[in-house]
Amino acid sequence: MQIQVFMGNAGDGNTSKLQWVQSRLEFTGQSAPIIQAGAYGEDGLLQILEVRAAAGQREILVDDCSRQQILRVLEWQSCVEHEPDFDGLVIHLARKD
Repeated sequence: MQIQVFMGNAGDGNTSKLQWVQSRLEFTGQSAPIIQAGAYGEDGLLQILEVRAAAGQREILVDDCSRQQILRVLEWQSCVEHEPDFDGLVIHLARKD
């Protein structure tokens, strides 16, 4: 599993780096809707990441992340890094301003 954290303009689904990743994925025929982290607490965000990964999504885009949400995702990564369900998973997190 790989985690990428983007800093900068976030919070409205218009984070340019997330849009670039989303466009690249769509070009290759993959679907990657952007998760709005502001709609979830820390535990809720982890649950949706697990659901998306279990459904086979290999790249997950998350916008509007709080500092605490990012820290929780990084902690979660260390707990599940040896589980095969998460092999090849890339999570892109955009921190809110």
